Amino acid sequence: MNYMVSLSRFARHAMAFVLHFVHGGFVMIGVIVIGSVGFLATQHSAEATSPRLLFAEYVERGVLARSEPAEDAEVVQAEPAESGLSEEQHRLVAAISKRHRVSPVMIGSLLKTIDREARANNLDPLLVLAVVTVESGFNPFAESVFGAQGLMQIIPKYHQEKISADKGVTALFDPAENIRVGSLIIKEYLRNTGSLETALQLYGGASSDPGMSYSTRVLNEKDRLKQIAMSSKNRMVSSRQAEPPAS
Repeated sequence: MNYMVSLSRFARHAMAFVLHFVHGGFVMIGVIVIGSVGFLATQHSAEATSPRLLFAEYVERGVLARSEPAEDAEVVQAEPAESGLSEEQHRLVAAISKRHRVSPVMIGSLLKTIDREARANNLDPLLVLAVVTVESGFNPFAESVFGAQGLMQIIPKYHQEKISADKGVTALFDPAENIRVGSLIIKEYLRNTGSLETALQLYGGASSDPGMSYSTRVLNEKDRLKQIAMSSKNRMVSSRQAEPPAS
């Protein structure tokens, strides 16, 4: 009988020891994992997990532009003609991808879409590009507290008639659809107001702003983008003017 009692006690102590050991092992694993995550968080910026960068990686594996922002007007070598972009567009791709740290492939694709939709609605492509820059900074997943969605920050409930019915509730997170709808909205506001500045104020939800700050911001961005696109031509003209006349 005493033998059975002793055996029972030994079994309980042995089980307690095992459970204590297992529990301690899990605790140590947890500490190691948390420590590793903390270390990685200090080594990498939080923006590495932003939707913008994730989208860029989806479009082009390993082609995220992580370099520090350079001078926007820096002239870059033109890419092969097979890309379907003009020299001006290539300069825009280089400047935008550096400034916003987005894949050049994504920006190149957006420029083609913007060019197509802007021209279809008799708009300046640089105007639409400026609106995208101001509204979302090229984040196709951007969503404001007011429900504005996508690259051009469109509030779907106000423009249901312009959104493709077959796209579903996430339609405006599709870059091509968002740019198409945004271009239609700008065209409509231009037709209704007869003024670019007023149309932009209406687009930005700031029609009552006497300072016209939104339209000023967009048009300043448009001018900046134009300077980038034309920078090479301007430098070529300047260099020619500086050449001494032939004797």
